[in-house]
Amino acid sequence: MKRSRNTLSRRYSLFWLAVFFLCFNLPGFAQNPEDSAAMTEGVKEPQAADNGETYTQDEEQPASEFLPLDRFDSLSLQLRVVPDSTISRLQEEDDFWYANAELEKRKKKKEPLEVPYVPLTQRSWFKSLLWVIIIVVFSAVILFYLANSNLGLLRKNKKIKPVGEPGEDEMPEDIFAINYQQEIDKAAGKGDFRMAVRLQFLRLLKGMTERNIIRYQQDRTNLDYLLQLKDTGYYPDFFRITRHFEYSWYGHFEVTAGTYQLIRKDIEQFENRNGKE
Repeated sequence: MKRSRNTLSRRYSLFWLAVFFLCFNLPGFAQNPEDSAAMTEGVKEPQAADNGETYTQDEEQPASEFLPLDRFDSLSLQLRVVPDSTISRLQEEDDFWYANAELEKRKKKKEPLEVPYVPLTQRSWFKSLLWVIIIVVFSAVILFYLANSNLGLLRKNKKIKPVGEPGEDEMPEDIFAINYQQEIDKAAGKGDFRMAVRLQFLRLLKGMTERNIIRYQQDRTNLDYLLQLKDTGYYPDFFRITRHFEYSWYGHFEVTAGTYQLIRKDIEQFENRNGKE
């Protein structure tokens, strides 16, 4: 009896020991991927039952997602062409207005270039206009001054008559008909040195005209004669004599006997130099 109890107790201990080892080694029996792959590779593809041909899984799967209709569908397709008249009629309907609408691409708006502000006084056209106005005004002032001054450069020579007769400030139409020496002596004898200088200057014009140094005309001014002599050697002396005459006659300056003698000397020297040529 005692022996059977020991045997039962021993078997009971072996049972629990076996359960313990089974629980400890249970993860070791999990599926191995290599074994699964090997098993999968070992599976043979099923054969077709109707014709006996074999095919793989890759051949069964089409390249596109859609199956060709000619393999699984017995319906036939026919391409239909819509007549041009039908298309034109549909395009003319209001419901299909968008058929002929031209879609314009939106162009990127170009930002206008900002032109820097330039003040009016710094603009080129304004500067040019300002210079034109200045030149015109300056020329007008000079001409007005010369026309109204006592220099008489823009005035015509007045006609004169022999001393003592009315209108002695007027110059005769023919300066070549005057007896200059007689009239000069008469004016100087009366102390009218202004008239004597005047007659001396007219005689100088007469002599220069006869020698073709100037081209005399009744309506020409002293400035015209100066311009004719501008590029000649006569210009400096004739300019000085003309200035003496302008101040004496048109300037209404008092001409003394000493002043008259200096002016007469300059005129006579100029006449003598012309007479020698």
